Amino acid sequence: MENKRRYERIRVSLPVRLYIEGQGGLDFQAYCAAHNMGLGGLFIRSDFLLAEGLKLVAELKLPEGPLAIRSQVAHRIVEEEGEASGIGIEFLEVDAAGRETLLRYFTPDRYKRFHADFMAELPHLKNRHPMRDVALLLNLWEEWKVTNSLAEPVELSHPVRPPARRGR
Repeated sequence: MENKRRYERIRVSLPVRLYIEGQGGLDFQAYCAAHNMGLGGLFIRSDFLLAEGLKLVAELKLPEGPLAIRSQVAHRIVEEEGEASGIGIEFLEVDAAGRETLLRYFTPDRYKRFHADFMAELPHLKNRHPMRDVALLLNLWEEWKVTNSLAEPVELSHPVRPPARRGR
């Protein structure tokens, strides 16, 4: 199967409430857990399968509080050969505050390693640059690189030269 994902995925065990609002209340509601997620959606292992294209709200239970995102069922996997069944949820509408929350929450292991190395090198910055802030910037940088890919390498206006070595 070809990977058409725009965003990296990380393994999570994140409580999620899926629901569909109706005229007199909720038409559907289910509590489940995301198995993995990216900035564009998540995958939920489940015994129930919803129709592809179905519009719903995915409410993520994040440490900062619940984040409700208008979404749709992107694909479904039927259990076979030991592979668990489940549904892929694509995020459709995320407001600016919700997007910031996702960018701060989404922290691949390589970001954690970078942060640990960064703090080991500059420990006096630990309180000024928590992991959440670093994840926000790294996610924005990764996205910027994809959306602003250049055909030619960037040329520096002033070449970077290594600092002069001081003699002893």
